[in-house]
Amino acid sequence: MPLADASLPLQKAFVAKLKADVAMVAGRVYDGIPASATTPYISLGAFQVLPDNGGCLDGAQTVIQVDGWSTQANGATVEVKQLGTAIAASLDEAALSLDAPHVLVDLKVTDTLYMREPDGITTHAVVTVTAHTEPRD
Repeated sequence: MPLADASLPLQKAFVAKLKADVAMVAGRVYDGIPASATTPYISLGAFQVLPDNGGCLDGAQTVIQVDGWSTQANGATVEVKQLGTAIAASLDEAALSLDAPHVLVDLKVTDTLYMREPDGITTHAVVTVTAHTEPRD
């Protein structure tokens, strides 16, 4: 049986959940970041899909990078840490409904990294989330 890739339904569910939960970005959650984007905002990074086959189910483990961005003149590290915390709170153990034929089994935030970008202005939160999915019966 082919790999049950739930990355697109997960992306759709993440965008909706983050837009609903993370007020400080005022709906600015992007797959592709527009040139006119203002911070703070959230973007979706890499999705890595790994087979998770066992028993009679062909599921998958998907590791998702969710990025938070700030260029606030004073206190950017404070703002980006607040943003990283809000992203993690929104997604950790969230009960997301996925499009068929996928069902979410488990969703966990596995780590958060905060850093200053080389431009010396931008701060960046990287929140890593792991999702276990299976096909619906």
